[in-house]
Amino acid sequence: MKISTRCVVGGVLAGVAVAAAVPSAAVAGTYTTYRDLATGFCLDSNGEGRAYTLGCNGGSFQKWVLGSADGGVTLRNLATGFCLDSNTEGRVYTLGCNGGNYQVWTRTRHGSQVTLRNLATGFCLDSNTEGRAYTLGCNGGSYQRWTPATGRY
Repeated sequence: MKISTRCVVGGVLAGVAVAAAVPSAAVAGTYTTYRDLATGFCLDSNGEGRAYTLGCNGGSFQKWVLGSADGGVTLRNLATGFCLDSNTEGRVYTLGCNGGNYQVWTRTRHGSQVTLRNLATGFCLDSNTEGRAYTLGCNGGSYQRWTPATGRY
């Protein structure tokens, strides 16, 4: 009886050891939050496709996963899975990621801040103290400078 118990226990423990050695399917990734230099608000979004700024709260709607794209990066919202998008009228919103140039952003460093310039329009991501996010001609101002912070999910 003792021998068969040892075999069963040994087999179970060996299975646990193998399972622990195999990485899980949900591998941790990296996200970035963007805090506006002028307002201190973070780039945020919701499930309805709106993009705006809000007091930084660490929530997943303020976390953006960067993806590679020709000419820049895409910003995919961690909570919704939608990508930051824009148009020639200066609107900023999120849509299903489609690989188009309106969803591609170039990042230019300015010390610890970046500007995010839309590849299709050439406009920079901007915001105001009322929580609006939009694009405007790039002017180097503090409302167009964003402090990125990265984390893992």
